Amino acid sequence: MQPDWDYFVPELEDADLNGKTVALFGLGDQVDYPDSFLDAMGDLAELIEKAGGQLVGAWSTEGYDFNDSRAVKDGQFVGLALDEDRQPELTDSRISTWLTQLGLAQ
Repeated sequence: MQPDWDYFVPELEDADLNGKTVALFGLGDQVDYPDSFLDAMGDLAELIEKAGGQLVGAWSTEGYDFNDSRAVKDGQFVGLALDEDRQPELTDSRISTWLTQLGLAQ
């Protein structure tokens, strides 16, 4: 996880997210980090669930090439997976599809 999260993670660990719905997205590089692609998104998902939050917005792993990720649960990413380094041409359509899936598209 990026050091930027050092302040926020303890806040999240102490949070009461019961009754809250949370959608996550993560940005990673599946080629340079194939064994830990989007691990931080998985770590955040775990913290959110421990705090009582309900995760929505799972995303298919189809179309990605990586070895392992803590962000994969039950065969899907726990949130939207983006790779601006290797697949920037897919970002806009992935975001649009994900927002539609969440019922947030305009």
